Amino acid sequence: MLNLCYKNERRNVQSWSAGSGFVDAKHWMRVQHLFFITHKGQALKKITFLSRGLVAVLGLWNGMDALDWRNLESFAKFKAGAESFSKVGFNNKPINSNKGLYPTETFVTVVAYLQLDFPELFSKSATAAGHHLSGSLGGMGGGLIYDGTRNLIDQSTGKPYGDMAWNYFGYWGGLVGQKPWAQCGLSNGVKTYQEGQQLTQAQLTALSDRTHESCAQGYANNTRHYVIYNAYLDYSYKDIFRFRGGRYESPADYMSGYTQGLDMTLKVKNFKFWWFSSFGRGFAYNEWLYNFYSPKTYTLANGKNINPGVHAFYITWQYKGLSIVPFFYFSPNNEYDPNFTILYDSKPDFKGLGWRSQTDITVLNPIYAKRFWNTYQFGMLSKKNAHSLMIKQRFDYNNFNFGGGIYKSFGNANWMIGYHGNRLGFDFWTNSVYANTINSLSYMMDADSFTGFLFGGGVHERFLWGCLGRLTYGPRANEQVISFNMGYQFSKHFYADIKVEFYNMDMHRGYKMGWNGPFLDSQPATQQDRSHIFTEFKVSL
Repeated sequence: MLNLCYKNERRNVQSWSAGSGFVDAKHWMRVQHLFFITHKGQALKKITFLSRGLVAVLGLWNGMDALDWRNLESFAKFKAGAESFSKVGFNNKPINSNKGLYPTETFVTVVAYLQLDFPELFSKSATAAGHHLSGSLGGMGGGLIYDGTRNLIDQSTGKPYGDMAWNYFGYWGGLVGQKPWAQCGLSNGVKTYQEGQQLTQAQLTALSDRTHESCAQGYANNTRHYVIYNAYLDYSYKDIFRFRGGRYESPADYMSGYTQGLDMTLKVKNFKFWWFSSFGRGFAYNEWLYNFYSPKTYTLANGKNINPGVHAFYITWQYKGLSIVPFFYFSPNNEYDPNFTILYDSKPDFKGLGWRSQTDITVLNPIYAKRFWNTYQFGMLSKKNAHSLMIKQRFDYNNFNFGGGIYKSFGNANWMIGYHGNRLGFDFWTNSVYANTINSLSYMMDADSFTGFLFGGGVHERFLWGCLGRLTYGPRANEQVISFNMGYQFSKHFYADIKVEFYNMDMHRGYKMGWNGPFLDSQPATQQDRSHIFTEFKVSL
């Protein structure tokens, strides 16, 4: 859902059809429909076999004796549907990579999904004793029915810049980026502060003017437009213990999308302890569709890339509406982040009537591995550690909500933890896909930036709406954003929404889109329009 005012950022990041590029949407939907009808019986047999195997491995079969696996539909729920997303950029000016000028992209997707849920896999006798086991298997596939980035010409070279829609839909470089086409980078720059100091301004400018057509096209030629996003088992005992493992939608604040890993919860009186480990991240949404990859890697001395995973440990103390949450994120040889959140909810059992106040204060304190000290990351210099502060206040009155907040970075605080997910509650991935230091990420995630924002919205039976205003001030760029979105549930099986966002970006002198290095004396300031429209359509069976 696109509602900015009360839906968490969902990529919030990093996104399948038989091939990339233009696809006849009506033909593609007919193929999907025939696939579901023709192969439903065969697919259900395979799902039955896989589910029984997973349960047997965990030694949980005795609790499932009462289930009749010949009659799968008696305890399983089948889901299927199709969705479409479009982004229409208002800025259609030509690309000029030497000047750092880029348009705002336009693209349209279509996806379909098939999912089988098992709400309860244990017998009634087991559930009566407090044991519960559920699971799910699901996959999504799709394609781009329009890609406005495909044939754009770079005025600096007179050649095609290269297809860039794979940044949203189809990215694939291998689990740890080991594929040959994934060895290049789209941004120009230097790795370390010391390297930058050894080059003259003329050399830096020449380096910033390099183009990467073959690199962009390498990714575009090797997309994967499908993903198995759900394949998990979820066990719980009363309200005390829970274990979940496999592929499922991530519950972690700072690892959005789908995860490949496990998490465990233990509750003891007013305390809740939660462990999370992820060894892969994917996306199965109508805008973002990525097969699983490792967002954090480490290169051994022999040159082999490994996946150390992303891990988190939370301790939550809760008393009435107050929650104090120290938590720790880490990825071995990459980052170590001691953080905390303080929450206050004046009415935790709010049912949509009367007043409610929610306050969220979150501080992140990333500490980086030594190999990242004094290196350029996401276009800004990164040092030993950094900090970020978020203060967000929300009020609800009946079916309306409104509020505001601030987000402040001290140092380069977001390039490891803050951009993979965030507690902000709105989408900050609405920049241009040509912001090559990290595709469409907003400059509000830059080092030492400051953002203030206000929001409001409401739900009225089947109709919802929301609005957001944001001002960002940073050393690289300032941004001014105002957006409005609305959605309508037409029926049980059909939903649609639209968002219009007016987004101006002022890049300061010395900084250039796609440049990952020191200040450029010869680079003038630029102003670029990032305004756009999002639309979304969902049909479910």
